[in-house]
Amino acid sequence: MKKIVFILMVMISGFSQFASAQVERSQLTSAIENREPTDNLEGIVEIQQDQVKSVYFFTQVTGLTNQQITHRWLHEGEEKAAVTLNVGGDSWRTYSSKRVPSYWQGKWQVQVWQGDLMLITHHFEVSLSE
Repeated sequence: MKKIVFILMVMISGFSQFASAQVERSQLTSAIENREPTDNLEGIVEIQQDQVKSVYFFTQVTGLTNQQITHRWLHEGEEKAAVTLNVGGDSWRTYSSKRVPSYWQGKWQVQVWQGDLMLITHHFEVSLSE
């Protein structure tokens, strides 16, 4: 009986860690200055033919001090990059970037993971500018 109670306590403490983890803010942007996004690309990223464009995904998380999150960049469902980011404080701002060539037009998403738990996903589309 003591073993069962101990196992339940360990499981509950592990789940409470994830319950307190939160993404306070997130934003797709064309640049980061002073650890803040400079603009909001929302759902559309326009790119010129034969151009490579850098895009950034800003994330502010709470409740994950001394842990890690991962930004997964997916194009048409295929993972193009996974960037592991260290979280150094209770309210932590961080970001990752992806260089997108013009031939990677279509549907994209950035997923924010903490271990095996997906915290959020952000969808956007890359299209050729006119």
